[in-house]
Amino acid sequence: MHRYSNNARRRLLAAATVAAAAAGTPWRTSLAQHVVRLLVGFPPGGAIDVTARVYAEAMRGVGTFVVENRAGAAGNIAATALAQSRPDASTVMLAPLNVYCISTALYRSLSFEPARDFAPVGIVATFPWVLAVHPDVPVRSVQEFIAWARARPEQSLCGMAAVGSEGHLMAFGFSRSERCPVTFVPYKGGAPMAQDLMAGHIPAVFDPIVNLAPAHKAGKVRILAVTSAERSALLPEVPTFAELGYSSAVGETWIGASVRQGVPASAVRDLSTALLAAGRIAAVHDKLAAIGLAARAQGPEAMAAVLASDTRRYAGLVRELGLKLD
Repeated sequence: MHRYSNNARRRLLAAATVAAAAAGTPWRTSLAQHVVRLLVGFPPGGAIDVTARVYAEAMRGVGTFVVENRAGAAGNIAATALAQSRPDASTVMLAPLNVYCISTALYRSLSFEPARDFAPVGIVATFPWVLAVHPDVPVRSVQEFIAWARARPEQSLCGMAAVGSEGHLMAFGFSRSERCPVTFVPYKGGAPMAQDLMAGHIPAVFDPIVNLAPAHKAGKVRILAVTSAERSALLPEVPTFAELGYSSAVGETWIGASVRQGVPASAVRDLSTALLAAGRIAAVHDKLAAIGLAARAQGPEAMAAVLASDTRRYAGLVRELGLKLD
């Protein structure tokens, strides 16, 4: 009789893989001496929170990682906590690109500056956004949605849980470029917005795929398109905005890990090694793919390059659209 179940074997293999990648480093020795906080600026259950918990479990072989939710202000509360933390690698933030690339252009006043306060560690996951409608809305394609909104602009409300996010900017850019008169309705989170959509209190929403895929599969909402360059393996029947010819709504959210600026380069490198090793584990890929995310394994240099590129793209769009938040 086998001593371990298949799940137990996978956990042991995952721990051994990460431990082997980080073994022999001075930082791994210090890691075992304290708890590492993984800051998440969003409520439990969302894409960022799930990603943090999957990685925390996968890295148990090299230390103790505890997810700490500091929800609010589109991730800026957690970012402020990181900026005020000690530069000793005991605090790590997992945050979407809006915190790194959009906040400084969007908000009039911030208590942190990403380039000044954060050191990139690596990109660990990506996910697309989707346009979804209530089943009673008489549309089955993006083209039909545009025609429906133009015919009844007073009814074309679209929920937005993450105001000022890249999803918000993509949706705003799409509505403007396609002359689709959508009024965006802000929500304090994806869960209440999804409930309102399923109940028919709001006709449409623009939200991450992770939040709406289960409801789509259950027939409670209808997803019309995804923002990724290729179709999602989770919902292969749903077309992309790109293939439909709507380039203004193309892009994915990446989730990046960072530490306080001033953390020794060797500690950043060792933390990155552990994260990237975890990102290559099949169980991590499977768990994230099951909810519509894709695991990534891109280090500090790659994250810095993407951060610079997306800052130019989205900060320029914020200025172009004239958006500003207090």
